[in-house]
Amino acid sequence: MALPVPNLDDLQFQRDLVDEARLRIIRYCPEWTEYNLSDPGITLIELFAWMTELMVYRLNKVPDKNYVKFLDMIGVELMPAASAEAELTFRLSAPFPLSAEDSTQAVVPGGLEVATNAMGEAPEVIFTTVEPLLISGPLLSQLRGEDFHKNYLPRLDVELFYAFGAGRPQMGATFYLGFEESNNIAGHILRLQFECERTEAVGIRREDPPLVWECSLGDGVWAEVLPSNLEGEKDTTGGLNNESGEITFYLPRTVRPDQVYGRRAYWLRCRFEQRRPEQGRYTESPRIRAVEAFAMGATTTAINAVYNYFEELGTSNGDPSQSYQIAYFPVLDLAADERVEVEELRDGELVYVPWQRVKDFSKSDRFDRHYLLETATGQVHFGPSVRQPDGSVQQYGRVPEVGRRIRITKYRFGGGIAGNVAAGRISIMRSAVPYIDRVTNMRRAVGGRDQETLDEAKERARREMRAQYRAVTAEDFENLALSSGREIARVKCLAPTMTDSTLPPGMVELLVVPAVADAVLAGDLSRLQLSDRVITRVQQYLDEYRLLTTMLRVREPKYVGVKVRAEIVANDSVRPEVVVGRVAEVLRQYLSPLVATGESLVPEGVVEPGWQGWPFGRSLYVAELFSVIQQVRGVKHVLDVQIRQRPVLPNKEAPPLGQLEEFANGAAGLRDQESPLNLVTGKVLLVPPDTLLCSLAHEVELVEL
Repeated sequence: MALPVPNLDDLQFQRDLVDEARLRIIRYCPEWTEYNLSDPGITLIELFAWMTELMVYRLNKVPDKNYVKFLDMIGVELMPAASAEAELTFRLSAPFPLSAEDSTQAVVPGGLEVATNAMGEAPEVIFTTVEPLLISGPLLSQLRGEDFHKNYLPRLDVELFYAFGAGRPQMGATFYLGFEESNNIAGHILRLQFECERTEAVGIRREDPPLVWECSLGDGVWAEVLPSNLEGEKDTTGGLNNESGEITFYLPRTVRPDQVYGRRAYWLRCRFEQRRPEQGRYTESPRIRAVEAFAMGATTTAINAVYNYFEELGTSNGDPSQSYQIAYFPVLDLAADERVEVEELRDGELVYVPWQRVKDFSKSDRFDRHYLLETATGQVHFGPSVRQPDGSVQQYGRVPEVGRRIRITKYRFGGGIAGNVAAGRISIMRSAVPYIDRVTNMRRAVGGRDQETLDEAKERARREMRAQYRAVTAEDFENLALSSGREIARVKCLAPTMTDSTLPPGMVELLVVPAVADAVLAGDLSRLQLSDRVITRVQQYLDEYRLLTTMLRVREPKYVGVKVRAEIVANDSVRPEVVVGRVAEVLRQYLSPLVATGESLVPEGVVEPGWQGWPFGRSLYVAELFSVIQQVRGVKHVLDVQIRQRPVLPNKEAPPLGQLEEFANGAAGLRDQESPLNLVTGKVLLVPPDTLLCSLAHEVELVEL
């Protein structure tokens, strides 16, 4: 139980100060009989009461100040802001290659700043590309069918290529397109232009042909890619039956070359597969006369941060405990190539030598090139001299020599929740790039979190003090994992001793939910996918605290998507469409693994204090949905509630990049139509211990009685 914090500010202005003083007038000054507010004496009483209240208020801040000083003594610092990440798609001014023998390439440099388009009084948000992006024309070199040993591409001038073999095509028939490894096509916008023999009445629906396209990810793994459905990029091949047509793909950035039947290339394959009866089936194989490939652009990663390079911090005066101020702060956590350097004399020449960042100087001696960085304030500190109990003075960390210059090679500042911008907002390039026509983010930027607040730091300090910097219990693992980075929102630890646990002895499993509340509430459930970078970071952080005999596994939880269909009656005084939207939004926020960062519409009292999202393993009852909907403002009656559910796999939830603009503009139910939903026939949806609920597109029907 936490120690109770005394409230020293227990005096109220009117009741305890002004009224109490007025009651004492008759005792100390009986001749004073005018108590109206216009009386100068009453005005003086209110003035002194106001001054007294200020003094008491400041006195009540003393415990907070002592608390902060205690946190400072034990080394607790505010965690820096986290930068939002966005996938920026750069489009070429002309398709590559420009001609048959052309090898022109476009280079988007790393560190390129791209800003959001300003909306009203909101300031622009700047994103910076993380690494260089090379866009080159794809080199299509192979076209192979069922007889894979034969390359039909150089023979298209003299013979037709039967895409799915001669005769009536069989389900599962496949042809392959191979691209040279010399030109990387990962993350590229790939456009294929086909010339085919025009056919009629082949049994398929040309607008929705029974074709499945896949790309190679290496090691024999294939990923499905859907043709783009954006304006100007729609499939015009008619299922490879039109005389000419083109089809556009947004290839994932994970595309890798692979060996298929002993031949290595970047591979794209097309398979005849009927997934819906209305697609029809081929009665004869499409016949291809020519095929060409072009690059229309490519995608790279950018972060919501501004880079500053080689900033001079100052010159050393040779004293211990030196501090220097970085120009822009708060500073994002330093990367491997971001470091503080100090001038030193090497072989008669002054050179900059990198120093090592440490959390504190407790283990530093006077020869260690150590420094401490406060990311919140942007201050760089060098080691102090501390007098020991025996009267001697010990130097913790090396002191930069007098007259030596100090600099920081590179750092990033920015970040925060403002970087979680919607799709299509990032479009202004700060500098021109040859051959690049425009840029945009086709998916919402996610991962931005503001710098840790003082209250959050207090709560984290309590968790860390309980854990004592060692991970033994399940609570220890959860508390320490939350301290590993701001990109983590929730953690659940499963141990072998728990009920219904299938883990072997000595195995601990951490379920981690990333901090992507904005994207999830906007309907993009793909952002719940846990990146390899976050998994590695949590594992490395906990390796310092876990027991040697404890095996650790980090993964994302299982998710169950819930679609609620409710029939309601609205109050007569409220517009029906407002009530319908409000109920849908309340359900979306209530049945979510993460709490909304903005205003919460969930009625007061529905969730307990400290609610972080739907609890792990908590079942959903139909009766509680009746109660939640009934408490929504404007709802008069709740007539019926039905629940439908389906598994949610984050890595398969989002449409490909070519359809994300449509997805972001309201087609949140796209996946609900493609994936079957199972009706919950009982009164409760049972949820396993490692599972969380998340909202699908809810249906709210208004009924008039």
